[in-house]
Amino acid sequence: MVEKDWKQSSLAVDINQVLRDKEARLPNFMAASPQLKVRRFLVDWLAIICEKIDSSHGVLHLAVCYMDFFMDKFIIQESQLHLLALSCMLLAAKFEENEDKIPTIATLNKFVNDIFKQAEYHQMELLLLNFFKWNIDLPTPVHFMEYYLARALMDLDGENGIVLVDTSRITTYMRKYVHYFLEISLQDHIFLSFAPSLITSSAIAASRICLKLSPSWTTHLEKVTNYSWEKIAPCTEIMLKAHEADKKAQQKNKNAKG
Repeated sequence: MVEKDWKQSSLAVDINQVLRDKEARLPNFMAASPQLKVRRFLVDWLAIICEKIDSSHGVLHLAVCYMDFFMDKFIIQESQLHLLALSCMLLAAKFEENEDKIPTIATLNKFVNDIFKQAEYHQMELLLLNFFKWNIDLPTPVHFMEYYLARALMDLDGENGIVLVDTSRITTYMRKYVHYFLEISLQDHIFLSFAPSLITSSAIAASRICLKLSPSWTTHLEKVTNYSWEKIAPCTEIMLKAHEADKKAQQKNKNAKG
């Protein structure tokens, strides 16, 4: 597990590089699963569970990461999909959370009306560990978030052309937007064609655009992330289109209620 405060340590640059090296060794996602049509449902379901049991964003992203790569190689029986999703979440929690935050099998099993036995969770967990060759330290966009966020406003941009003196408000909104765009990246498997660090970089850029910060991508961020604007633009555009679709859907619902 990567400590949240590593972003401010003297080792921050080295840790970031270690994460970049790890992401370079991630398996290629082939989008080969015939069950991709149920992926969005499983992701949304896990997000609800994570919120209910107060698991971190890191757990959710890592659980989905495990699930994506496993499902990409195997056809899972429909009756086992929920077991797989919950087992991925349990494994992710064991890696990401402190011991007192790891949910029990009994807690997770309640979300499926206790239909699975403990032995089935243990068996699925072992299948996952063997599939990943016990290397479950997979970098996700969340692992890069704190490091990039800490540098997202270092240029002291102006909002709507006005120089900011107190950046506390803009910092709060920046974090909220980045979380939002990283959640968007979970919902569509198209984002698996991008490296986790690029997804986080795009989330930073999309957030700056929503906050009307100029330039959208600074030379400092380019240096920190090693991504040019041209490199992150396609991913950023997908995020912003999804954001626009969300706003239109919300407005439509508001109009229908009003």
